[in-house]
Amino acid sequence: MTRDDLITYLHRLSQNLHPLTGGSVGKGGCLNEPAIRAELIRLVDRLQQMEEAVLPAEEITGIIADLRELDYKPTPTQVAKVLTGSRSVADPRLRGLPAYRRYRGVVSQRDIRRMLASRPDLFTELSGEKEYEAIPATVADWQAVDFFTEGYFDKLESDKAASLTREVTDLGLRKATERLPAYMARARQRLPRAFEPWTKEERALLIEAMCYTNDLDKLTGIFGRSAASLEREGKQLIWNSRKPVAA
Repeated sequence: MTRDDLITYLHRLSQNLHPLTGGSVGKGGCLNEPAIRAELIRLVDRLQQMEEAVLPAEEITGIIADLRELDYKPTPTQVAKVLTGSRSVADPRLRGLPAYRRYRGVVSQRDIRRMLASRPDLFTELSGEKEYEAIPATVADWQAVDFFTEGYFDKLESDKAASLTREVTDLGLRKATERLPAYMARARQRLPRAFEPWTKEERALLIEAMCYTNDLDKLTGIFGRSAASLEREGKQLIWNSRKPVAA
């Protein structure tokens, strides 16, 4: 039974109707008592008010970050399938995500898609797209950014590298390793920040580090992330910064 089903049944009861058939149950039952009807109406109102809280923003941004870390491009439909444990989810990595199947039987895929459709900002917040005007793929694509492949340079002294490493470490982890699926926890044995959502603070540190070097091996040691993750994030930061939105 989903939340919507429960609201429907309670609403019918508050109207002196059978919860399953919607037919009248007569005037002799307890549903005609004003106090009971008032409580049912209040309960329906309370459940409807709680609807938006079913999927807190933190939950959505977390699953979106997980999907991006796995090289997916999240959409409302994809997020809904993961959260409800859809059988169409074949990738075992997705089945291992903490949020997988968490809302099955709680809220329908349709309702999740409807909620997410009203919050497009959640799908742009993590990548910084809100701050920039998108450049058409026919003109430029972040994958074509050659920062890490053309003109190798490394001006990052050991003291500065150590300072950046400390700042990254001080950011902490939003996702505790002990609460991650086994394959993610194993990845963190080698890369301490693997599968950690990117934050504005960490992106700022990456931009600072990229002012000194484009050596992915050195950046991997500082950020505790894979070279592929750092290259992708670095390229997207450069690409997005090329055409800022006019104030």
